[in-house]
Amino acid sequence: MPAGRPTSYEERFCEMLIDHMAQGFSYESFAGLVGVSKQTIYDWEKANPEFLDSKKIGVEKSRLFWETQGIEGIYTTETFEQDENGSRSVKKALNSSVWIFNMKNRFKDEWRDKQETDMNIGITEVLRPKAPEDLES
Repeated sequence: MPAGRPTSYEERFCEMLIDHMAQGFSYESFAGLVGVSKQTIYDWEKANPEFLDSKKIGVEKSRLFWETQGIEGIYTTETFEQDENGSRSVKKALNSSVWIFNMKNRFKDEWRDKQETDMNIGITEVLRPKAPEDLES
């Protein structure tokens, strides 16, 4: 019998994890759902390949959820009754800054800001002596 505390991992957690993340929740918040620490779920993914596979599927389901939220926020309008004139159209406004910030934090590899570096600085520009008029203060 192995030493240490027995695991609280259950096979049913695989499907639960996928369902949880499909609602837009993070992997780490699943720990709160099942009442363990996030370190415990990291340990489970190392010891249980099927749980790691469920995490990978869950990440993609979460991405689908959040991308859908962004698309719906861009294109959806709803109509509500108005007291004075009968009806009015109210657009659901997408806060694009919040949505982009969310996507960058959740899906860092695909949503990170890319920075380009120009490596074409000529060595002659760096080493060129200053003209006398440039040296006067």
